[in-house]
Amino acid sequence: MKGSDWQDFPPLIDGDPFALARSSCLHAVQVARDVRIDEAKLQSFALELDCEAVRDVMKGSMGENCDILPGDFHDADDAINFALVFSLLQFGHGFRRELHRLCGRGASKTITIGVRNLRSEGPLHAARLKHAGSTEVRQAFQLPDDLELDEFVRQLITVLHQAGTVLNRMAMNDFAAFFRQILEAPEARPSPAAAVVRQLANHFPAFNDQAVLHDGSRVVLLKKATLAVGEIRRLAGHRHPRCAMSEDFHRAVAPVDNVIPAMLAYHGVLSLSPTLYLTIHQRQPLERGPKEAELRSVALVACDWIVAAAKSEFTSLDLGYYLWRSGKAPKARQFPRHHTKNTIFY
Repeated sequence: MKGSDWQDFPPLIDGDPFALARSSCLHAVQVARDVRIDEAKLQSFALELDCEAVRDVMKGSMGENCDILPGDFHDADDAINFALVFSLLQFGHGFRRELHRLCGRGASKTITIGVRNLRSEGPLHAARLKHAGSTEVRQAFQLPDDLELDEFVRQLITVLHQAGTVLNRMAMNDFAAFFRQILEAPEARPSPAAAVVRQLANHFPAFNDQAVLHDGSRVVLLKKATLAVGEIRRLAGHRHPRCAMSEDFHRAVAPVDNVIPAMLAYHGVLSLSPTLYLTIHQRQPLERGPKEAELRSVALVACDWIVAAAKSEFTSLDLGYYLWRSGKAPKARQFPRHHTKNTIFY
């Protein structure tokens, strides 16, 4: 697998996705060249956290960039479809500067606006995803016809087409039908969240977020698939107990993008090599590859270690949401974060 090409198809997830993520990312910590965890700073950060605020972060609005609430939906299927399409399209951070300059907003708010508009025009059925065109996508996501955003639009269309094609091939009308089928399988009864993450990754390439380190080993990250179980629980968990996935939701890993490593570095938990530090702080692109994979992998482990230091008062997924939300605060937002354009995983 070429770590630099998002169009390549990584291996299927064979086994518990959360265990695979943790073991592969722990190996990343052990062989890391450019990122290390400052354990003293980690302990201090964990002690300073408001555990209740972290634990309750998913109960309210995620802020103006993700202001969708559980009461916005007609029923559980409506919420599930939104959650899964929203999570599927949670990428584009590499176009953050272009989006702010041309649209006055970043990638996250753009995706929220786009998926909300797609839903307002009709159900998010497989056939609709499969046939989404450039005009519809630009209108829904409020993107100008500008050359600088053409690649972002192509990525959105490709991922939507791919998802619609896969659902259609499985004779699934929408993502909600796919979700229900997963939970009906015997293997999902004790571990529904893990089953959902695994099946999303194994059926939809845009959910199968893996990468390769400098030593050739593979790391399992699955940011969007993990985010999907968080969003289903957040938006539909109150409508049906199966959507809460309470049996193993607590085992989910942090959904690591570019904001979470930046916030961990901001608080001193992550220490970067001079080369990587300069790349990020000079706002140079960080291509998809070993350095970028290492940064995200070590951040995932750091989140687990913070949870342990806080005596598991909250989960790694809670912490991921909290760090992402805190990264939108005015002061933290100015702290440089890496950007990678050639990825559809975050």
